[in-house]
Amino acid sequence: MVDVHGERRVLDLMAGILEYPQSDPLEYVSECRELLSRASPEAAAHLGEFHDFVAATPLGHLQEVYTGTFDLNAACDPYLGFHLFGESYKRSAFMVELKERYRAHGFTINGSELPDHLAVVLRFLASCDDTTEVGDIVHEGLLPVLQQMLRKSEKDDPEAGEDKQPELTAGRKVYTQVLEALQLMLPRIEHAASDSEPRADGEDVGAATEG
Repeated sequence: MVDVHGERRVLDLMAGILEYPQSDPLEYVSECRELLSRASPEAAAHLGEFHDFVAATPLGHLQEVYTGTFDLNAACDPYLGFHLFGESYKRSAFMVELKERYRAHGFTINGSELPDHLAVVLRFLASCDDTTEVGDIVHEGLLPVLQQMLRKSEKDDPEAGEDKQPELTAGRKVYTQVLEALQLMLPRIEHAASDSEPRADGEDVGAATEG
């Protein structure tokens, strides 16, 4: 079993894995897999495929695969608001709401990344002491988005036709394993908040859709 500190560490490590790789991520991929093995062997097995890929892949190629997977592939766009609302005013309102939540909990975004980037949201959850807030964002935001991403990725799988970029396709599939591992782990985080006091009506992460 993994305690709350271990779960937070997994979220933080997952955030690092799902950021653009500025350096070799093998060390924290290994740590994340080790922690997951105690909580969810199935999730650890998914991450193990990514671990083996990283171990055999030069950083430059890993960066290329990351860009092809997340930046050039709408199915795996890393911004939660894009999947929840598309490019609309509702996404803008959603990002404003996230910023307000971050500010309320003393969380600062490093760099210039948008607040609805998957890695930013994971780092916030890893640092947030409010289990109700964490459970709300996992239930209303992360899990629905991951479900969409994985469903779209499976639908867009080019195996049925001629694949002109087999190495990139293989890399995309391995990054999909990271998303699968995260999807398996998040319900544990969500359930940890089940004993917390429920929010008042209208305070969920999807409040930006109202009006």
